Amino acid sequence: MLHSAQLGEIDSQEVLKGKRFEISISELGVDMQEAFDNDSKDDEASLGDLIALFQMGPRTGNPVFVDDYSDILHTWLAQECPSGQITGLMALRESADYGTISGEIVRLVGYCS
Repeated sequence: MLHSAQLGEIDSQEVLKGKRFEISISELGVDMQEAFDNDSKDDEASLGDLIALFQMGPRTGNPVFVDDYSDILHTWLAQECPSGQITGLMALRESADYGTISGEIVRLVGYCS
């Protein structure tokens, strides 16, 4: 599921001459409510509720265990395009739903001169 897409400026000549690259990184998310679903009618919190209190993550999918998983993207971007001359950069934020488990995905696609 696509949650957001951002597109930078495009220089059509550089797109024709440049080298296309794609960088993708993902992290697993877990739906604690579904994983530890508790059918009891008690006022006590379920195990899933307690674990979810300690998780932070994107609001577009299930909380992830490592919320800074995409911080390395700028390093990978510099490796893909050492010149720093990038055009048509598209940043995508997606998730893949596998029920209790989800894949939280960040993708960069662009052209390097």
